[in-house]
Amino acid sequence: MKQINKVQGLKSFAVLTVCAGVLGGCHYAKIEPASVGILFDANSGISQKILKPQMTVVGIRQQLITYPTSIKNASFVEAQNEGQKAGEDSIKASTVEGAQLPVDVTVAWHVDPANVVLVFQSFGTADQEEMTDGYIRYWATYAVNCVSGQKSIFDLMAKDRQSFGPLVKQFLAPIMSKYGISVDDVLIGEVHPPKEISDKAQERIARRNDLENAKLSLEKAKRDSVTIITNAERDAQLNQIMAQMSDTAKALRKQDILKKAIEKWDGKAPLVGNGTIPFTNIQMK
Repeated sequence: MKQINKVQGLKSFAVLTVCAGVLGGCHYAKIEPASVGILFDANSGISQKILKPQMTVVGIRQQLITYPTSIKNASFVEAQNEGQKAGEDSIKASTVEGAQLPVDVTVAWHVDPANVVLVFQSFGTADQEEMTDGYIRYWATYAVNCVSGQKSIFDLMAKDRQSFGPLVKQFLAPIMSKYGISVDDVLIGEVHPPKEISDKAQERIARRNDLENAKLSLEKAKRDSVTIITNAERDAQLNQIMAQMSDTAKALRKQDILKKAIEKWDGKAPLVGNGTIPFTNIQMK
């Protein structure tokens, strides 16, 4: 009887040992708010397609991969400790002149919950940092150069600077959407050309500003000349009208004087003169 109890005790201990080993390999993991998760099982693949923010058990041969559903910024900039990497990490943009301009670029992106499986199928167990450094930066570099390759140095530094980001987004968004990533925006920061290129660009900008100022001065001179001509024509017409009015006024004045003289005439012919009846051409015989 004691032997049987001993055997059963050894069996129970073995079961508890196995359970402890199994449970010891499991752990709880948290899916943060504004995130979704995929629980990947090395034996069976995806054990659950989409996990919402919660605490979940991760087994021995399982891995929890989370993706942000809120907007994240992947920044590739020249300044130290401001972008994805500690060192210089700006994207080099080629221009039609063959120049390489370091450009600060920020890609705003997120993962739609409906695309979580597609993202997992595209990137496997890669985390956000690996996705940013290994994929998003590569695609952003491609999209930036698709746009900058059609532009001059001057365009990127001044003329078409505001349209640079939206044009890059037009190239980048369709590419990333194939892998389940949504592009919210592409922001272009500073352009960092070498000094000699910067000096030439600034000189060209100054000349362009001078040309624009000259055009504005010419337009103003044209408007002023039109105003002067208009005023001169108006003054000439006014003087002509005034002259006509003066002649008319004189004639009316003469008629008024004649009328008053006729009203005062007594109707008798004068005794002296050529015998002409006053106010007429009739001569008395």
